[in-house]
Amino acid sequence: MRKPFIAANWKMHKNVQESVEFVDAIKGKLPDPQEVEVGIAAQAFALPSMVQAADDSGLKIIAQNAAAEYSGAFTGEISLRGLADAGVSYVMLGHIERRHLFHEDNELVNRKVLAALQMGVTPIICTDETMVQKEVNGEIHYVFQQLMSVLRGVSLDQIKNVVVSYEPSWAVGYGQHANPVLAEEGCRQIRRTIADNYTYEIADKIRILYGGSVNPDNIGMIMNKPDVDGVLIGRASLDVDNFLRMVNYLKKGPRKIKKVFLFTVILCYSY
Repeated sequence: MRKPFIAANWKMHKNVQESVEFVDAIKGKLPDPQEVEVGIAAQAFALPSMVQAADDSGLKIIAQNAAAEYSGAFTGEISLRGLADAGVSYVMLGHIERRHLFHEDNELVNRKVLAALQMGVTPIICTDETMVQKEVNGEIHYVFQQLMSVLRGVSLDQIKNVVVSYEPSWAVGYGQHANPVLAEEGCRQIRRTIADNYTYEIADKIRILYGGSVNPDNIGMIMNKPDVDGVLIGRASLDVDNFLRMVNYLKKGPRKIKKVFLFTVILCYSY
């Protein structure tokens, strides 16, 4: 079974003190880390203090971005080597805001992904709904060209250490509404794209998150979809009570189970 992963993306909210106070308020109330993984993506200057505050609670501290270079004359950039040394577990790469506001393209995100994997920091690769139809053995598949461009050069062994976040542009922003059915369809097609380009066994193990207007009222419906392994939460994650309600969704909602298909084989004998 793929372990559910619930992650907050705070963007440019909360200073160091507010970030540490938030961690202190939730770390004793998180679900069993063996059952649900929980993480927070905060501003770079708060990450070391948050790692220290999280201690052995199981809470994962996530960087919102990083450079493709490990060191050098790149003023203002965030080093993956520095993140790894600070105890940061994950880094978000290719977020829709990085693409739209800072004009990051697939080539740059791909370099960042390869650098993160080399440094041992798990990339959370964000992708939107850019898909094209492709016929494979007479069957129509939807291919996420953006995602596959970003995964160029990622080996069979490395892909196992990747998390993918599906964040369609139509579901991002204040006042939007998440659609669990469309969330499932997007995550399912991403898994199928990975299976087509790697193997079905690998695709079955990779965690795929959904991001876009997730809140305490809809997280149970979203997480209960078979191909949705977690969520990336924006605005709704800034409040302690709301965040705790969401990370502990299993206590109040139905537990997600894998669908098992049983086939009956009928043998016909002729005498």
